[in-house]
Amino acid sequence: MLKIAILNQKAGVGATTTALNLAAAYQRKQRPALLLDMDPQARLTEIYKHTGLNVQSSLLDFYERGTAVANLVQPLRNGLQVITANHALSKLDSQFGRGPATLSKLNAGLGTLAQQQPALTVVMDCCPYMGVISLSAVFASDLVVVPVTTDYLSIHSAVRMDKALNALQPVLKRKIARRYLLTRAESRKSMTTEVEQEMRRLFGQELLMTKIGEHAALSESLRMGQHVFEYDAQSAAAHDYLALYFELQDVFRQLNRQPMATLV
Repeated sequence: MLKIAILNQKAGVGATTTALNLAAAYQRKQRPALLLDMDPQARLTEIYKHTGLNVQSSLLDFYERGTAVANLVQPLRNGLQVITANHALSKLDSQFGRGPATLSKLNAGLGTLAQQQPALTVVMDCCPYMGVISLSAVFASDLVVVPVTTDYLSIHSAVRMDKALNALQPVLKRKIARRYLLTRAESRKSMTTEVEQEMRRLFGQELLMTKIGEHAALSESLRMGQHVFEYDAQSAAAHDYLALYFELQDVFRQLNRQPMATLV
């Protein structure tokens, strides 16, 4: 099982769009994919709400009632699987705190699911703040993908994310693998080039080569309640997300060739 957390503390960077379409790219390549909506705003859940999802069954049941992760998985008609979210997820911080038992619980739950679906790729759409939910995703993840829009303010949010992930490493006693993904990129704008150059200077090879362009197909597909491959599999947006899929395969191969870095 691969577990990818899509996370930035800055909202509006295309995290939900990236989570949905990356999972769809995996599914298109015959790799089973599960979307885990971990945002109390439930934007990912809203996209497919019209398909008859049971929105009363959500990730909150895993924490409050001990419901097995496998029992929360709902199939979508497009072949993807989803665990839904709702606004009540925002209660987790006040209910359970940030102790090790709480933060490691999701990883344990996904470990049990991995025994049933070992080939599954889990894509976690995280909320834009470092509360219990996002921290749990980081603790469970094999890779954190940080979407960054091509504007100067987003560079500062990427630096904050880098510092936050580095601060968690002593707790986990390992390096947190992360990659930065430029979104809403417009090649004809000089700002895109300037932001990419600065991100490359700051993060080196942790900045992905793939960029997600500012495509009308992305907003239109969400409006239609579809991922971009359902909407138009030949679109430039679909090609961007397939490129992201292939690049991440290289990233995972590189990570697996390297011994796990531990912190002492």
